[in-house]
Amino acid sequence: MADENSRRFPRQWWVLALFAVSAGVAVWQQFVRIPFSTPMYGLFHNQIDAEVYRKGGQIVARGGEGLYDGALLNDILPFTYTPFAGVLFVPLSWMSTDVMRWVWTGAVLLALLACIMIAFRLLGFARDWRLWFAGICLTLVATVLEPVRTTIWFGQINVFLMLLLLWDLGRPRGARFKGFSIGIAAGIKLTPAFFLAYLVVTRQWREARNALGALVGTVVIGFLVIPHESWKYWSGTFLDANRVGEPNQVGNQSINGLIAFLTRAEKPSTVIWLAVAVPAALAGLAIAAWAHRRGETLLAITVVGLTACAVSPFSWGHHWVWIVPLLVLLLGRALQAKAWVDRALPLLAAVGLVAATFIWVTYFPHLQPTGVDDVHDTYAIGIFLRPMENPLLKALAGGVYVWIFAATLVGATWHLRRAARADRAA
Repeated sequence: MADENSRRFPRQWWVLALFAVSAGVAVWQQFVRIPFSTPMYGLFHNQIDAEVYRKGGQIVARGGEGLYDGALLNDILPFTYTPFAGVLFVPLSWMSTDVMRWVWTGAVLLALLACIMIAFRLLGFARDWRLWFAGICLTLVATVLEPVRTTIWFGQINVFLMLLLLWDLGRPRGARFKGFSIGIAAGIKLTPAFFLAYLVVTRQWREARNALGALVGTVVIGFLVIPHESWKYWSGTFLDANRVGEPNQVGNQSINGLIAFLTRAEKPSTVIWLAVAVPAALAGLAIAAWAHRRGETLLAITVVGLTACAVSPFSWGHHWVWIVPLLVLLLGRALQAKAWVDRALPLLAAVGLVAATFIWVTYFPHLQPTGVDDVHDTYAIGIFLRPMENPLLKALAGGVYVWIFAATLVGATWHLRRAARADRAA
């Protein structure tokens, strides 16, 4: 049952109608931008990263030898995850490629819906049929956001990690084994380890111990199952960010990638990156801690997720799935506001967020994808991949997710200061 302080989703028919129309437009845009039937580039016609996970699981099932020796697929895609992740992927090796693609895609969509519903719950909404309807509609809307579309298309794991983090951190303080899932997420992919810093700055010591213990447990499991490959990974392989991608490509939507893009450096300066990334990390943690103290859990978690993506040496666009809870946060604020002025700002921010992260498509009719022999054209997805002549627009588009991160920090600071002033006035 819902908490007595829970808010009901608006009963006005036009609110639900707007969600329904938005979902319909999103599905229609999928047809318009890249039809589902398009070879390789249709939404359900790739899942190449999930295939890498499947092959990694196959190697682990055979003893693990060679997991980190080279590319597992198309001569360009290595296994970049932890040995523990390889152990978790073993069940994928029991499926055919086609079955695995549909299972993985269905699971991603369900996990995305679960993330949206958790985000609404953290904003205080009661789970009734109206909220479920809005959540399903928003799941469809999210598919036209570049991080989500490419997550589905590549068969990426990021939505599952976000679900683990949202669910765990969204539980009440002192909940049994809270923090455990953070350690599991970090044991699969290292980026979520940044949430350990959040637990420390918010003085959630018990949760931090649980997270650290779970992370150590994942390392131990890796050594027990595939000791040789575990030693290879933890003795140095995990430090090689170039295994994820070259930092100077525009697809690197991190502070490091933006520095490389703006300076046109083949290898961006580590000193400059640290000079920007360290203060950005501290600012993100400080704002998240402020939000946590004020009981704004969703804002705190979302800021930490965005900060982790921004300060990482390499972040693909599909790593930024934290755009989804940010969108829920903005829409939730608009739905909860009583004055039209207070509704307008978050609504305008939500529209801007969707526009900036929309699946803008650039078509290259004669560009053959690397490692694919039977496809002779390319669809590039994301505003950061669109060719632009204007230098300012090019700089804004080239690092769009970093600018969204910066805008979020500014907006969150303004919101928290305003809320603090209102409390003092009351």
